[in-house]
Amino acid sequence: MIETSEKIDIVLATYNGERYLHEQIQSLLTQTVTCGILCHDDGSSDTTEVILQKYTLEEERFKVISHHSLGGASQNFSFLLENSEADYVLCSDQDDIWLPDKIACLLKAMHFYESVYGNDMPLLAHSDLCVIDAHGNLMDKSFWNYQHLNPEWGDQFNLILTQNVVTGCSMLVNRALINKSMPIPREAIMHDWWLALVACSFGKIIWIPEATILYRQHNNNAVGAKRFDARYIASKLSMFGEMQTSLNLTAAQAAVFAENFPTSRHAAQAARYAQLPDMNYWQRRQTIVRERFFKVGTLRNLAWVGLI
Repeated sequence: MIETSEKIDIVLATYNGERYLHEQIQSLLTQTVTCGILCHDDGSSDTTEVILQKYTLEEERFKVISHHSLGGASQNFSFLLENSEADYVLCSDQDDIWLPDKIACLLKAMHFYESVYGNDMPLLAHSDLCVIDAHGNLMDKSFWNYQHLNPEWGDQFNLILTQNVVTGCSMLVNRALINKSMPIPREAIMHDWWLALVACSFGKIIWIPEATILYRQHNNNAVGAKRFDARYIASKLSMFGEMQTSLNLTAAQAAVFAENFPTSRHAAQAARYAQLPDMNYWQRRQTIVRERFFKVGTLRNLAWVGLI
């Protein structure tokens, strides 16, 4: 195991995760880089809390914070991030499997970019993921391919504002980004999207093409992954109401970004995105095209511009 003078925390957010939790925790404990593990359970009704308490007795670096239910994954991770004092933090779901060199791989990239930009710049490093099913069988060796995502989307604020390409369980963030981002507002759709917005606006998002995690898909995923294929496209095209809801949520997230960071060079653009639900059809289309509020891929954009 690699010892480091830097403090690294994994924050593990749980809720009714007893089925896969042991396997996930074991993959965290066998990382090649030494790190602490900080946990909070969001009011599980199964044996999740019992499992966590067992590990606190067996592992000195395993700590559980007792607190009331926070009402969802985003606020659970926000609470954990606020309670970590580490130099670098990784977010862990309860049902995946981390490859042994996941932290080492992300940390190497982080150190390089901090040597270029300085450790006072907010940085987020994230990797690709292998997609597995509930039984651990490989579904796709690349989550980015599976979902038809482009990790370069994180380089441009107008694009990351419209569609997130950062998966929280695959990322490493530095202290500068945590300090800039906290607390995560309730209007944020997910913690990873909020951190990506702040990193893109005030720092850098770094992407690594190698998969560092086995990303498990099952019936109880808080945020799941569905293969981007003809069936997926057809389902989205038929769900006008769902697309309108998505627009409202992303607009609310954009509005709180503009409010929280009024001096950001992207505040005005975020404010314009926040106004999209209040525009008529043609104004909305014109604004989307003019500001390049685009999604990844032609078919997504045809649905986005044509139906909302």
